[in-house]
Amino acid sequence: MDEFVEAHGKIRLDTTLESLEKHGFGAQYFSTKQAAADFIMTVAADCRSVGIAGTHTVRALGVVPKLEQAGKTLYDHWKMTVGTPEELECRKNQMRADLFLTSANAVTMTGEIVNRDGCGNRTNSMTFGPNKVLVVVGRNKVVGDLDAAIGRIEETAAPIRAMSLNRKTPCTKTGYCMDCDSPERICRVTSILHRKPMFTDITVVIIDEDLGY
Repeated sequence: MDEFVEAHGKIRLDTTLESLEKHGFGAQYFSTKQAAADFIMTVAADCRSVGIAGTHTVRALGVVPKLEQAGKTLYDHWKMTVGTPEELECRKNQMRADLFLTSANAVTMTGEIVNRDGCGNRTNSMTFGPNKVLVVVGRNKVVGDLDAAIGRIEETAAPIRAMSLNRKTPCTKTGYCMDCDSPERICRVTSILHRKPMFTDITVVIIDEDLGY
């Protein structure tokens, strides 16, 4: 059965890559995290500044310390106290970086990139500002269509993210989105990239491993 599971997975990823390219995005496939990390470091070679979104996926590749060692200026708000002037300025600088590294909540087989944010710095930086954007996703974030993408956010990504932030929202108890009015709600901005934004160079990096949530 394993060979059929593998064949099915390959069809899904190949379809996704083809659809992304039809919609104007760059699309790269890598079988391992290490291969993807090497690609990211190559792209970053001629970039002086790099913005890092709040992403476990990118950090799982081990590229952040490598970028620091390479002397890049990093705009990584995870290293700062939330809500301070310095942290807010860092988020704004991500939109002006030479390269912005992020993940996505879902990428569809029909070629869309779907995200739901609390602050909007990730969705802003993905669509306009940085010279280059790399959207790094594991195979677990590839879904069939837009409905499935929203479903993945509400049933998986958002509840787990709220738990990781220790938010007191209903989804941390139920395991799925309750469309709450909690002041600690993290689902405040929904972004769908139907096609490549006009002035932004975006490449989706799909890794054939389960990464992030």
